Amino acid sequence: MISLQFGYAGMNIITKVSLNQGMSHYVLVVYRHAFATAVIAPFAFFFERKAQPKITFPIFMQIFILGLLGPVIDQNFYYAGLKFTSPTFSCAMSNMLPAMTFIMAVLCRYIYIYIHIYQLYIKLYIKSPII
Repeated sequence: MISLQFGYAGMNIITKVSLNQGMSHYVLVVYRHAFATAVIAPFAFFFERKAQPKITFPIFMQIFILGLLGPVIDQNFYYAGLKFTSPTFSCAMSNMLPAMTFIMAVLCRYIYIYIHIYQLYIKLYIKSPII
């Protein structure tokens, strides 16, 4: 986990330098996704091609839309914010993503929270209607 945080910090510093030198954050997102595809695709092709069923067109469209809405929009907002702040602030705020995801799941009623208050402590029950 520590090495992952150092990796994020290094990536944020390199990204900040490239954004300060005039690179568009849209182009940076495209380069990042192209590099990740080039690195991960051979592993998926050779190790997973026989283990998975064939992808139908509706499943492909769902994966495409989820991939477009998730990381692409998230990274565009992240790099736009990094352009106006410091890499330290961006690293600290990226750790807020799981907490914000949990709050949004509660607000959208994907997760229900039941609170039972006893004498000196509070018990929190989290129930998901999906599972």
